[in-house]
Amino acid sequence: MSALLKKIQRKDSDILFLFNNNIKCRALDFIMPCITYLGSFTFCATLCLICFFVPSHIIRGLTLKTAASLIIATITAHFIKVTVNRIRPFLTLTNLNIRKIGIDNYSFPSGHTTSAFCIAIMFSLYFPVITPILITLACGVGISRMYLGVHYPTDVLVGMFLGTICSYGVFFI
Repeated sequence: MSALLKKIQRKDSDILFLFNNNIKCRALDFIMPCITYLGSFTFCATLCLICFFVPSHIIRGLTLKTAASLIIATITAHFIKVTVNRIRPFLTLTNLNIRKIGIDNYSFPSGHTTSAFCIAIMFSLYFPVITPILITLACGVGISRMYLGVHYPTDVLVGMFLGTICSYGVFFI
């Protein structure tokens, strides 16, 4: 089992370097920190608060389900983070291009990606016509986390999965 985990870690690092080093440019250095905050607590809470006050029972239902999905996903992600204790890549790998942003020490799973997918999936279930835009933005959050050197690809993939599952679960309950 240890050999398998080492192989996964090597592949994870290789893919991370692809996103972190190979696509680095001045424009993305500006854009990626902005995109990453689409998965932040501040953005998610503000979005839910604004939507809650829209005078529409459909939007209010969307808001309540989105908030429930975010709460469940955040609690689950936090539990996984403190159980797994995976150290962030910028703390363990050399030659990463990093941007200092406020974060904790653990990376698995990506909380920003989890939140972005909670919102993207729930809004897509209510408004399917905008699904491509929402999923593109949520994927952008995940890519930005690797670009900034704060998450491995598996952190992002599990965040995508967790956010998606939580939103589907809440939507169909």
